[in-house]
Amino acid sequence: MKLSRRQFMQLAALGGASLAAPRLIFAEGSQTSSDDIIISVFLRGAADGLSIVPPWGDADYYRLRPSLAIPRPGTENGALPLDDTFGFHPGMQALLPVFEAGDLAVIHACGSPSPSHSHFEAQDLMERGLESGADDFNGWLGRFLDYRIDGSFGVFHAVAMDVATPRTLVHGAPTIAMPDIDAFSLQLPADQEAEIRKLLQELYPDDSPLDRSSQGTLDAVDTLAAADPLQYPPEDGAEYPDTQFGRQMLALGQLIKADIGLRAAAISLGGWDTHEGEAATLNALVPELAGALAAFNTDMGSRMERITLVTQTEFGRRAYENSSAGSDHGHASFMLAMGKNVNGGKVFHDWPGLGAADLYGAGDLEVTIDYRCVLGELVSQRTAGMPLDELFPAYTDTGYHGIFS
Repeated sequence: MKLSRRQFMQLAALGGASLAAPRLIFAEGSQTSSDDIIISVFLRGAADGLSIVPPWGDADYYRLRPSLAIPRPGTENGALPLDDTFGFHPGMQALLPVFEAGDLAVIHACGSPSPSHSHFEAQDLMERGLESGADDFNGWLGRFLDYRIDGSFGVFHAVAMDVATPRTLVHGAPTIAMPDIDAFSLQLPADQEAEIRKLLQELYPDDSPLDRSSQGTLDAVDTLAAADPLQYPPEDGAEYPDTQFGRQMLALGQLIKADIGLRAAAISLGGWDTHEGEAATLNALVPELAGALAAFNTDMGSRMERITLVTQTEFGRRAYENSSAGSDHGHASFMLAMGKNVNGGKVFHDWPGLGAADLYGAGDLEVTIDYRCVLGELVSQRTAGMPLDELFPAYTDTGYHGIFS
């Protein structure tokens, strides 16, 4: 007799089993591709581009931020110079060699033209690739996958290193979400695993979405177990920070090494909402970001010829500091692009200036490079491409900047 779902849950509870069901609807098939693996890193909370990539050559920067500004290069705790105008926050030291090697580019005064200062709204719009609300709820990277893969999805084609799928990767097929590789498993006592697997198969034998989801989850767990990505240690002396973000970047590298069909990934690092005590927050967060990205670049080695990583943040911080040693919600910020086919070693910008007449709204850095222009160029140059107006509905600017080759 087939057990009911109620009976199964009672049995599982009695046996002390905890079933961690990955967020997955299984899709058959896999597909090789010459497209780069695209990795989206979202800095949640509105990262301050004026501190992380300080415009030390702009005198107005020091006028607006008398205590918060990163000191000029050559002084104590000064900026790491990138050119005669911009530098890195001292905590970005780990990424400086990647920049100097030409594998990392900075894009400044970059962001969304949306005037929103709401974290939730701005993140949602940016992840969907929109300037204002619309009915298209898929993410920009999800739309790319739908167009390029054309229905032939491998199980692990899209992975979010998180407990849930971010908007960026929402699309017609499922994204696997897992905070770490170990978490993507059936958390079952060893002496009960075979029995409970059998019960699951009996409970969900048909072709409904729920049945396919359950069957696919089991298959995906088995696929990952067979690939055993944890067998791959960091290479070439790469040392990831011992933080959640560092461990997730390490896991992402292990999934790529396991060669199980990863096409796109999304990962987030939060904590960038620096209304007060900004210096202390950035002194902790910036080295974590830089260290994890630099370790990933070292670990991947020549694989970076087919990987492109980009960072985004929902908006920047106000150009002038506030009375709490912090900065309030602003407009433009920065992006990073990393990979062997990035035209790095350069800060791409159309610098608007920080003079009183140059600021946007209540006193923000103006957006002069739309983030969609950067991502559109990435898709155009590092994949077989797709129509820009399908990737970013209602956006048509193809004035690319030569960031990718």
